[in-house]
Amino acid sequence: MSTEQKTWNESQNFCKQKGADLVIIDSKEEQGFIDLFNQPFWIGLSDKETEGTWKWVDGTIMSTQKV
Repeated sequence: MSTEQKTWNESQNFCKQKGADLVIIDSKEEQGFIDLFNQPFWIGLSDKETEGTWKWVDGTIMSTQKV
């Protein structure tokens, strides 16, 4: 995680430069782990391709069934 404040795009680019990507949350356990940090940060979910269609950075469509 970075301690610098960045936009979503800047954060994604930062992660890619490090050989990583923004986090994909696909379980209640992962969501619980994220909640432990108790601070705001970007996750790998956006609707930048199509407004209202939320996709993870790996291209999968968000599902509320998983979490």
